[in-house]
Amino acid sequence: MKITFAFSKPNLAEAAGKVINKEVETTFAFNEEELTRALNKSGRELDFIFAHEEIFNTRYPWEWISYIKTSVGIKTKIVILLSESTDSWYREIIKRLSVDLEISLIPSGLTIDEIAEEIGNRVYPKTKTSDENEGGRLAAVMSASPKDGATTIAISTAICAAMRMPDKTVLLVDFNLKSPEVRDQLNIQSDRGYQLIQSDCDSGTLEQSALLKACEKLKDVPNLHILTGNQRREWAEKITIDEIGHFLAVARKTFDLIIADVHTFPDQAATLKCMKNADERIVVVQPIVTSYQSSWNDWFNSVWQHYGMKETDFHLVLNRDNKGALEGFSIEKAMGTKIVARVRNVDKGAGIKAINYGQPLYLNEGVETNEFRDNILQLTSWIAERIGVELVPLQKDSKAALKGKRKLFGII
Repeated sequence: MKITFAFSKPNLAEAAGKVINKEVETTFAFNEEELTRALNKSGRELDFIFAHEEIFNTRYPWEWISYIKTSVGIKTKIVILLSESTDSWYREIIKRLSVDLEISLIPSGLTIDEIAEEIGNRVYPKTKTSDENEGGRLAAVMSASPKDGATTIAISTAICAAMRMPDKTVLLVDFNLKSPEVRDQLNIQSDRGYQLIQSDCDSGTLEQSALLKACEKLKDVPNLHILTGNQRREWAEKITIDEIGHFLAVARKTFDLIIADVHTFPDQAATLKCMKNADERIVVVQPIVTSYQSSWNDWFNSVWQHYGMKETDFHLVLNRDNKGALEGFSIEKAMGTKIVARVRNVDKGAGIKAINYGQPLYLNEGVETNEFRDNILQLTSWIAERIGVELVPLQKDSKAALKGKRKLFGII
């Protein structure tokens, strides 16, 4: 095995060298000139190249990334360490080029020991992913029609579950490939996200440690991990079923509960694979004919039934509910399955504020969200019961909501 490290800091190179076995042929370059000599000598023979972007202080990202790609062999695995000092525009260019050129990324902000650990995991992979459905449980959430509110329901349920499962790990993943909104709704500004691990998912080499490092954390909810979506919306149809399958297999081994927010339209791999493999399939619907009748039936009849799924394999969450009893029965009849939770709309502009200012609606403890939070707890309790997890109640929790009791049609 041959590896080249291109780091500007000797202490980082020293730490990286310690995690590599002695029999590996390693070359260290501490500036661009030394890297050029190393690549001219043996670039085509390399198994790995790890390069910190700070090596290329005088060149544009598209120049040095293309240079590395053309200087190594087809099978060489390229890993770029992102710099904390790079401006947001250049950082976005690097992330986009990495997707196009199948280059792996290591996020900025890690300690030297964490970077060394990540290098070791890339060179000596440990994850075995023979069974895609082994491990944690997967709940996939989608809207019956665009903008029915699946993202808000997924975010709120993930927060609610994590707060009441303190000894469990929860992952919220934004697989709404054509319209990723979790990053915006939570006001996440970091480099982390699916783009850091897409190359690893595509090659089937994703490690649990890399997945964890690609996730964000939410303040005061330490066991909730958030993987934001790929900002390259045009890549939605290029991501493959196998890529998503590999990701889910690793995620199940890493987390106890995975909540995936997926797109309404099943014309992309993430929606198809998540819904097909999910332990719980949740469809968010509004009390609007175009949502529960036209959109849902069109997609179910043209796609889902051909994957061997029945209408009863899905469960409904009635969002922006107006408590109409007959409405609920009409929706169930039209969609051929049952409503498991009804979620009231919020007043005083709380919903708009949550989206525009990155303030999760579920964490808004104003009186205008009391009923909404109870409804989300009811849904979370239903999921917990289905996956065999007992929730740990908070002092403020409604006992009825915690037990999943709900007046579905306002007449029970």
